[in-house]
Amino acid sequence: MMAQIPQGFSYQAVALNTTGQPVVSSPVKIRLSILEGSATGEASYVELHNPTTNNVGLFTLTIGQGVAQTGTFSGINWALTSKFLKVEIDVNNGTNYITVGSSQLLAVPYAMYAGAVIGTPGTNPGPGPVSELTQLYLYGTFNSFNATTSLPMVYTGTSFYGYKYLTAGTQLKFLTAQNATVAYGNGGGNMLAQNGSPFVVNSSGMYLIKAVASENVDGEWEYNISISNISIKVNPNYASPNYEQAMTYNANTNTFSCTFYVPDFASNDFRTIWFKLGSSSYGDNLADGSIDLGGELIHLPLGEDTYLITLNINFSGSGSPYTVTPQ
Repeated sequence: MMAQIPQGFSYQAVALNTTGQPVVSSPVKIRLSILEGSATGEASYVELHNPTTNNVGLFTLTIGQGVAQTGTFSGINWALTSKFLKVEIDVNNGTNYITVGSSQLLAVPYAMYAGAVIGTPGTNPGPGPVSELTQLYLYGTFNSFNATTSLPMVYTGTSFYGYKYLTAGTQLKFLTAQNATVAYGNGGGNMLAQNGSPFVVNSSGMYLIKAVASENVDGEWEYNISISNISIKVNPNYASPNYEQAMTYNANTNTFSCTFYVPDFASNDFRTIWFKLGSSSYGDNLADGSIDLGGELIHLPLGEDTYLITLNINFSGSGSPYTVTPQ
């Protein structure tokens, strides 16, 4: 018995308004076109969809099962020429479609991004090997997928990392240079793949973004992406007990802060602190008001017992400025 060719493939995306914010829990209109030969080629098939986004702006549909406007999905000759997918959207659920972009279908896509003003959606050719990387940059909806303002990740020799506060629904991709034209996304299983789908952040918070390298049995490099929501804390250098203090985030100033109390039993020798970003400890090697990974303990001014402590975390972690103000 012959297997039946499926009449459709999955499309998953986050709808964004013109300010780059997710359109949540709302119906949106999507127009999809299969173009022949090029990104400006003739449409052999056009269909409409009317999905409803979830609480982070995500929607899912099946290309091939919309309301056909031109041609039929079963009538597409996939072997004739290369095919491109054109994506248009009206986030106000009308018919004033805005073109997101057109992208070649190198393989049946697993997921692509959509929005009112962002760039060309990525297709997903599967995880596959990635060349060994010595630099990696992060960009996404937080900077409107602008490659020139992408953020350089810290390279450790076996992995890359960076810290950033991200809001729910943020989409992320990676570049190998700030002038690169090829983006890397999720090729499945959180493995980095050329033209893979965006990584989507489900909730707002401070994140540690990591790309960890490994070599497979064929000697090819693979990179696993982890995007972990972390806590930011101030840790005192007391013998006992532990007065660890969580810091809270102010979106208006992009600053973490807390009011820190030093108990009476803490001698002058122990009036020192360090910052904890997730599981990593940061001190201050130069006593210059900026933190360093694994740096020296930070000394609190004497004569007070209450302090306002602030921290502005930059993408690399190290070099982030802090203040300690007696209250």
